[in-house]
Amino acid sequence: MKHIIYIIFLSVLIQGCKQKSNKSDFPSAGTITYVIDYPKTITDSPTGSLMPRKLKLTFKDNKTHYSFKASFNVFSLDFYSSSNADSCTTLFHFMDKNLLHVGTINSTFFFFDKEVKPTIELNENETKEIAGVQCYQALIKFENQKQFLVYYTKSIDLKQPNRHTHLNEIPGVLMDFYVDYNNVRFHFTADKIDYEIPPQSMFEVPNSAKRTQKEEIESLINTLIKNFQ
Repeated sequence: MKHIIYIIFLSVLIQGCKQKSNKSDFPSAGTITYVIDYPKTITDSPTGSLMPRKLKLTFKDNKTHYSFKASFNVFSLDFYSSSNADSCTTLFHFMDKNLLHVGTINSTFFFFDKEVKPTIELNENETKEIAGVQCYQALIKFENQKQFLVYYTKSIDLKQPNRHTHLNEIPGVLMDFYVDYNNVRFHFTADKIDYEIPPQSMFEVPNSAKRTQKEEIESLINTLIKNFQ
């Protein structure tokens, strides 16, 4: 009888270990806060202080929400994606305008230039710690542009974290990276990670916004950037 109980106990323990091994040991929910650095043409301008200083990436069960907010709530820009097989949605708020654009599964967030694909060289022998997690190096090369390094982490359970961007081949969450938009280079560096589970409302797109073409949003963003230079 004791042997039977022992065998049953051992079977349950082994089965539990198998189920645990099938689950990721890394967090699948939380918020990453990035510090944004701008070129001197923006930081030295009288209106440069109005530009967003932080980018927040909120994630949960493979849903993502990127959020920019300018100083004094002059404008805000949000990107939503419900899964790696889902379309991307852009929400732009400026003054009395609330504009919404829903892309396709294959489209990118307009902030990332989908027309230009870089060459990506992964170098996992080069690592450094950013915001408390180990990060790996990747070299990004664009034709006729200065190459740069980015760092990404595999310590977060997020499938295809860079979907809807031109860096979708990088197999981890970006923690230190650059974006070239409208002849301006933005530098994002992860400052902290909060692993508190965000509410479902963070991933729900407001239904009060006016649907529009992405060109209208791009035009307004371009005008703002020019005014901040």
